[in-house]
Amino acid sequence: MKKLSFALLLALMLLNSACSTSQYLSGQMISGVQQGMTPAEVRSIFKSEPHFRRFEGNMEEWEYRKFSPLSDVGWSIILIQFTDGRVSGMDSFKDRSMNLDNATLTRPSPTVISTIDNFPPVGHSFDRERTMDGFEFRKLLDNVKYSSTNEKKRLIETALQQYDFTSKQAKELVEQISFTSDQKEMMIKIYPYIVDKQNFEVVIGILSFGSDREEVRKALRLR
Repeated sequence: MKKLSFALLLALMLLNSACSTSQYLSGQMISGVQQGMTPAEVRSIFKSEPHFRRFEGNMEEWEYRKFSPLSDVGWSIILIQFTDGRVSGMDSFKDRSMNLDNATLTRPSPTVISTIDNFPPVGHSFDRERTMDGFEFRKLLDNVKYSSTNEKKRLIETALQQYDFTSKQAKELVEQISFTSDQKEMMIKIYPYIVDKQNFEVVIGILSFGSDREEVRKALRLR
């Protein structure tokens, strides 16, 4: 009986140690990434290639996903931005979009890129009741802010099926998207649902280059 009790105690100690180590390694990885690092240095910290990779011009974004067995943590996402081949920014957060089942889930499911055809749907008319109130919008903005790039786009597109937006709201949403090409895509998709189109220039003004701004205006026939 004593041997059995000792074995159980030892097993619990090992399990607790493993969980602590898992948490420590995750924190060590995040704190190990420093501004100015090269991709090779980041790769050596995570011991693997990124799960997802995006790039545009001199900008690149790596996405790592890590599962923690600790209670109420689940999948964590680490986003690392590079500019001219050096780390220029990093963000880490819990992926709120995933339903976790520790008994069956062993790795993150692939990110799904969803598209919505016919923006806006045939027969769409603006209705003030469709415009999000402040509380609803802050909830959406918070979810968009703490999601991966593809999930940000999916959340906004899903919201467009139920709501219209003001230009100010659209600006805040599009600002959460990292890459210019994705920002332009979302501007074109969200424009038909804007209740104050005369103010949409505040959204287009997010874009850094005049050529990109003109591209969006041309696509929306604003010029």
